[in-house]
Amino acid sequence: MAQRELTLEESLDILRPIAETEKFITLSGHRKFPYKGLGKNVFRFTVNIISLDMLINIMEHEQVKNVYFTPAAAGPGQGMDGISMVYRVYVKYFPVEE
Repeated sequence: MAQRELTLEESLDILRPIAETEKFITLSGHRKFPYKGLGKNVFRFTVNIISLDMLINIMEHEQVKNVYFTPAAAGPGQGMDGISMVYRVYVKYFPVEE
């Protein structure tokens, strides 16, 4: 059977309901992340605040292979206070069977 990578829309369909369970979490900048160190089928997004429940819920999805995250400096007006960080979350998916 042939395998393919997820599309941007398929990834967002998986992530949006998980992030929206917490009303104060803002998911933005969702895009494909073709970084050779993580391999293929990786997508990145930014959240204003991170919770372990959200990360666990993403990780428990059947199509998700692994989840990584790193803090980043918040842009103007993005943080919850003057010294806030935002978090970049990287989701590596299993290939889709066609």
